[in-house]
Amino acid sequence: MKRKWLIPCLIVVIVIAILFYTGIQRTHTFTLAERNGVAFKSEQIQPLFETIRVSGDCDTDVIFTDIETGETYTVGYITSGVSEKIKLQKGKWYTVEGAGNITVSPVNIRIE
Repeated sequence: MKRKWLIPCLIVVIVIAILFYTGIQRTHTFTLAERNGVAFKSEQIQPLFETIRVSGDCDTDVIFTDIETGETYTVGYITSGVSEKIKLQKGKWYTVEGAGNITVSPVNIRIE
């Protein structure tokens, strides 16, 4: 009898995990915008996990700078509609530079 409930319980757990993950992605996805042709990126990001996804609406390099050490990490040339992944240290704050509107997830954001 216990085996009969194993599969439905497993399915419920998987559905809850998927809903939880999509909720995190939706809540922690931000677009760092360019306003009136001028880059307005005074925001700082902090990765929730080691890997973040970066995409943009124009061709650009995206540079992340550790605010404590000044060390830079670059996502090579990205094009509109294509996303790339980069590994950054969880819990550290980074500034983001690049042309156009840059979308990063999953991250926390702090505006100075």
